[in-house]
Amino acid sequence: MKDGKGTFDVLASIEKHIESLKPMLPKQALVCIGEYPIKTLLKKPSINKEGTLPILIEKSSDEIYKWLPKGYEANLVLGFEDAHIDTHFWYNVLPTVSKDNSVIESLKKKPTEKIRTAIIFSSIWDGIGSAALPTLIEKFKAVNMDSLSIAVLPSKIQPADAHFNAYAALKTCSVVDGATVLLMERDQIESYEGVDRKGELLKGNMVANYLLNLFLAKDSLVEEISELSRTFNIKLFTPIVVAGASYRIYGSIENMLNTALLKPFLTFDLSNASLLYVLLRMSSTLKDKLPRGKIELAITNWFKEKTTLQSIYITEPVYTEDMTDRIDAVLFVGGFDTSVLFGDLEKKVEPLKNRAVERGLMSADWRVEFKIEEPPKPDPLKVEEPPTITEAPLLSVEAPKVVAKAPVGKETENTNTPEIASEEVKPAEPPALTVAVPKIVEEPQAPIEPTQAAEKPKITKPKRTRRTKKLSTNKKEKIEKVDAQKEQTSA
Repeated sequence: MKDGKGTFDVLASIEKHIESLKPMLPKQALVCIGEYPIKTLLKKPSINKEGTLPILIEKSSDEIYKWLPKGYEANLVLGFEDAHIDTHFWYNVLPTVSKDNSVIESLKKKPTEKIRTAIIFSSIWDGIGSAALPTLIEKFKAVNMDSLSIAVLPSKIQPADAHFNAYAALKTCSVVDGATVLLMERDQIESYEGVDRKGELLKGNMVANYLLNLFLAKDSLVEEISELSRTFNIKLFTPIVVAGASYRIYGSIENMLNTALLKPFLTFDLSNASLLYVLLRMSSTLKDKLPRGKIELAITNWFKEKTTLQSIYITEPVYTEDMTDRIDAVLFVGGFDTSVLFGDLEKKVEPLKNRAVERGLMSADWRVEFKIEEPPKPDPLKVEEPPTITEAPLLSVEAPKVVAKAPVGKETENTNTPEIASEEVKPAEPPALTVAVPKIVEEPQAPIEPTQAAEKPKITKPKRTRRTKKLSTNKKEKIEKVDAQKEQTSA
């Protein structure tokens, strides 16, 4: 093969194909809170990439399951119907969502070494979204997860209680550590009209779905925007969106931005903005025509006439394999003055706020006092050890020695009569009797006395036989002769 610009890199193509076949581990969580965000997401369920874990939260989990299209699998569906709480106002919901750890626990079951970021898409005009948004931001921060939140503000025609919940969410997020919130007004979303990368109509809340798709395509987005937010201590942003703009038709990045500014998603004053983060998506065929440096210069020049920015960060574009010349861009503008926005909301909600404060439902600085009690720990099981059995001293009972005199014949020199002599006879000794008596430590027992078996046996001595003298033969003959002589004499 010849080297050149038109050379097809076979090895690179094979490596890319093999990489696409590898199973993707989940890298980030996508949390949708409220009916509006969930239904917006489900309009195009294919938005969920293999590496994304969808989590759906509403006041009723049964309702969420009714909305799910066939085959759609959510990592977690969370409802609060079992809590039996009033979900209309944020202060009623806050204690419950603060004590609930279902979202974090569901993510712990996954390979958490890969899940480091979360994107939260929430409406904040109802009690669930208003209370859950800042709570989840805080919970993610506690487990070292960065998060980017898209908060949809209520329509101007919605009642005061919707604005009351929204204002509470904004006030809470403004003081929560780790909060990076992208503000979008519902009216501006619903009235949006544009085209996507395929040139097809992009209308209404489908633009929110389109933005989610772009955000999930950039793996480092949440980490980068969160770091920028922490560095400059700016928590609230709003987007300027360029969707499906043809470079051939517009001719320059500046013209694209001028058109995008006509369709803002939040009413704000751009002249006092101070921070900018830019995310782009374009075809790889435009990489040489529009290098990153050229894009950065064009954007800087466009803002130069409108405001003085403290920092501009243009991330590496997301390159696609299509052959179109269409460009997508989202400009995260932060540091603008929120006093006008907050002032309008405060006027609308002041009566509701004063009433809630008087009833003790919240404080004047938008706080709710409650205690998060840890579940009672069960009492440790008492394991009773078996009583220690010690061996008592061995009780040795020995049978007494029996001494018996057995008669033994013995002749004497003078009388020639046998003399009975006694000889010591030792009967066979019985084996020693060993008695082991168990002794229980806990309940001392009375000492064990020797049994009657240990009494001395009675000893019966053999009776002595009467001694008889036996005459010798010679003496007998002499006696007979003496008797014979006496007879003769008497005759």
